[in-house]
Amino acid sequence: MTPTKPFGSFFLPGPTEVRDEVLAAMMQPMIPHRGSAFEQLFDRLQRGLRPLFKTERPVYISSSSATGMMEAGVRCAPPGRILSLVNGAFSERFAHIASMCARDVDRYEVGWGQIHTIPQLEERLSMRKYVAITVAHSETSTGALNDVRAISDCAHRHGTVCLVDSVSGFAGAELRFDEWKLDYALTGSQKALALPPGMSFGVASAAFVDQANAAPARGVYFDLVELDAYARRNQTPSTPALSLLYALEVQLKAIATEGIEARWARHKAMALLTQEWLTKIGDETKKRLANIAPLGFQSPTVSTIRLPADFPSETFTAAVAKRGIVVGNGYGKLKSSTFRIGHMGDHTVETLSRCLAACSSVLRS
Repeated sequence: MTPTKPFGSFFLPGPTEVRDEVLAAMMQPMIPHRGSAFEQLFDRLQRGLRPLFKTERPVYISSSSATGMMEAGVRCAPPGRILSLVNGAFSERFAHIASMCARDVDRYEVGWGQIHTIPQLEERLSMRKYVAITVAHSETSTGALNDVRAISDCAHRHGTVCLVDSVSGFAGAELRFDEWKLDYALTGSQKALALPPGMSFGVASAAFVDQANAAPARGVYFDLVELDAYARRNQTPSTPALSLLYALEVQLKAIATEGIEARWARHKAMALLTQEWLTKIGDETKKRLANIAPLGFQSPTVSTIRLPADFPSETFTAAVAKRGIVVGNGYGKLKSSTFRIGHMGDHTVETLSRCLAACSSVLRS
């Protein structure tokens, strides 16, 4: 395989930059997916994934984007009304999925960049019976980090299950499935796991799977009951994206070497560096820049930064690209007013420093 340019130039908040050795792993030959070699591979993947979720439960591996595992959670949730916590584009996507699955959905919306507070959630759940809530752990459009442990605990006090989208949180932000007594959590391959797009992962509690047995219209491809049963046999219900599984195995070994707690700490350090840079470059250039998420609730994996009103995001990101670094435009209604840095995956304080230097060069010019 011909090496790509040196690692450390691509800072989109997904897909993220993938190391050459991970990409090279996908060149391995095909094997039967109904055979012992595959089952051994799947078992190794389970032993690598469970420590990342901090769970003893099976980890479901789907050859789909994370949207599929979001739909799986909705379709397998108990019948009844769903409350969707919306604070950005992707938490709104979760609400939209629930609506398109013919569920009755109420939205609890806060401003983009804000998080959902427990007193207000308690009030909402006291006013009406909900069978489930949906919530984004790390809202990729805004970089706001919800306290999903407290939100899940609040839901449980009201007899409600909690469906957690940790697409840009998982493997970068702390998440402890078993200890936090979560019901269902999902993620995608192309964010802090630093893998190519095309896979998603989910974990469901035993109680959630038991409830799902009685859920109508679970469908086929995203039926968690079937995924759970097959995972226990080190299998997938349908043909998996085998090449991506090879890449996953290589990356899981690297993550195990680093340790998940160390990985969480590295992501926190990158978020802190970005916040410190914002203060420094703002003071230096007298330009008004700000992380739109409040201090204490900023995602360790993605920062969404508001630019001065006379400096469109598209102009800024194009100028940064000319310096050899890719950062993201804002998303949705924030497209032109913000830019996003995905400081996640296999990036480090050192690679991020090069990204921030390029951004500084544009702001000084």
